[in-house]
Amino acid sequence: MQIEIGVSGLTRPPVDALIPMVKGLEDAGIDAVWFADHFLHWYPPSVWTPDVFPQAATEPSAHTFLDPGPLMGAVATHTKRIFLGTGVTDAIRRHPAVIAQTFATLDHMSHGRARLGIGVGEAENIVPYGLPYDRTASRLIEAVEVIRLLWSTTDPVDFDGEFVQLHQAVLGLAPYGERPPEIWMPAHRPRVLRAVGRLADGWMPILVDAGEYARLLDDIRAASITAGRAADAVRPGLYVWIVCDEDRDVAERLLDSMALRLVALTAPAELYEAAGAEHPLATRWGLLDYIPTQLGREETLRAARAVPNEVLRSYYTWGTPDDIVERLRPFLAAGAEAFNLTNMSPAADPSLAPRAGARNLDIAAGLRRAAAAITPTRAG
Repeated sequence: MQIEIGVSGLTRPPVDALIPMVKGLEDAGIDAVWFADHFLHWYPPSVWTPDVFPQAATEPSAHTFLDPGPLMGAVATHTKRIFLGTGVTDAIRRHPAVIAQTFATLDHMSHGRARLGIGVGEAENIVPYGLPYDRTASRLIEAVEVIRLLWSTTDPVDFDGEFVQLHQAVLGLAPYGERPPEIWMPAHRPRVLRAVGRLADGWMPILVDAGEYARLLDDIRAASITAGRAADAVRPGLYVWIVCDEDRDVAERLLDSMALRLVALTAPAELYEAAGAEHPLATRWGLLDYIPTQLGREETLRAARAVPNEVLRSYYTWGTPDDIVERLRPFLAAGAEAFNLTNMSPAADPSLAPRAGARNLDIAAGLRRAAAAITPTRAG
């Protein structure tokens, strides 16, 4: 069984580190780099102080994000093999026609290696900027339909949607090769899962167990067949937050850091309920609803301290590289073929940043060994 290993790319200054980093990843055999598309980080400004985050002494803001499009374009001209994608953007901040043109451009700059990772969006990147954050699934599905339409022809097209209208609109930039850029979508709910089966090339969910993963993948394959596509038209992936160290005890201690406790406030209420607790901030909460700039310091710290250990252990994939491979092995058996490894260890302890890349490579090697021992089960 052949699998693909991707990692999260640099989206914060210094920019000069980006190209050497991605070239090194390509040389080391990493298959893809996924770039976040954010305005805000998960850390409320009220707690971005040196007593909580030592790096705040030299970094005035936690919310220092670079635009992924120019980053991907820069990297594309200095690499030859590695795939470059957004993990993920949305079609609320960016009009679908703009997304279509941007990724058609990146498709040419990368000679066919650009990937559009696109989802429903997150409140933290949308609500503070006065943009609509309702009916997000409908907006996403319609946007992907528009993007597919614009990529399908260089002739004028019309589209009469609920959110987007095109009247003899033209995207004259044809794909670099025979196919347009791949579209990868995170999806967990039935309607968007059906859209993945109908419209996407790849699926990259987050925070599911292996049993649920297999069930959702079956739903996607059924939707692909209903849409007249092959059952395995969509490549199954998994977005993984890892907390890793050569020493398991160190990795376990990292889970208890204030930084990772704060990120765990983005976990859905259901994860807290499974741990026998209520979410410290609300009865309904999660990554899509979290807006850090709305939280005061005392409220934030109190909520972070109240995160149950069971939530930390389930929200992150943690341990030694071998431990992490073992935790991900059931997903290989369930059909996962691509992994996006996001190493959260430096967030817990910045001194671990120089070692994080090597740990990612250790995990990648272990996953490839594990995958080689699995008989492919792709649908036919």
